[in-house]
Amino acid sequence: MKLTKEQILQVNKQIKAHKHKNYATNIVLTEGIIIKKFKVFEKVLRPEKMNAIFLARWLYFNNGIYKNKVVIDMGCGSGVQGIVCALFGAKNVIFSDIDNSSYKNTLENVNLFGLKNKCEVLEGDLFEKIKEKADIIVFNHPFFHDDSFERHIKQGFLGRGKLIHRFLNDAKSFLKEGGIIIMPYFHLAGEINDPAVQGPKHGYSIKEMFNFNTKTILQRGANSVYILKLK
Repeated sequence: MKLTKEQILQVNKQIKAHKHKNYATNIVLTEGIIIKKFKVFEKVLRPEKMNAIFLARWLYFNNGIYKNKVVIDMGCGSGVQGIVCALFGAKNVIFSDIDNSSYKNTLENVNLFGLKNKCEVLEGDLFEKIKEKADIIVFNHPFFHDDSFERHIKQGFLGRGKLIHRFLNDAKSFLKEGGIIIMPYFHLAGEINDPAVQGPKHGYSIKEMFNFNTKTILQRGANSVYILKLK
């Protein structure tokens, strides 16, 4: 299935905005709570410009969910979600990303914020290198789908409708009993990669925890944060 004209405009806008060099930015979680000089490497998605910033804020305000628990930050990119969890209550955080730039970026941030003692950073395809189960899996997954864009853009933007199913199936083996998955979604992308649509096909119950209409980031419009749990 091809992207719509509106979806193509959105993806092209994101491609343009992510042609950047290495830089540092402040991740503002709330007034007075700022992760300062957070590193973002070249070829890695910019968390402060995407809905990742709202997911990070949601995780900060809902840290009771992961307090003293093991968290997997899947497809970690710059590592912002797992860094928030590690700083604000998680017992341990395991980061995983197939992209080498993302792996190096997350490793840099883990070291920068003094979190080596409670974090493990892995380079692999989904759960390929992970050896233990977690209480929480956070996955800010690709939202859009389209084969024709694959040659122009890294997998951080696009998933062809297969990745989400592989993830949801494999995650069952890496969740502790009663464990949950936290996934955001940008609704302009349609239903193919929508956790609320695809999750029940794999036996998960879905609860929308937060719905927000963004006007200040690249992904403008309706976004959600979901919790998925095996029935």
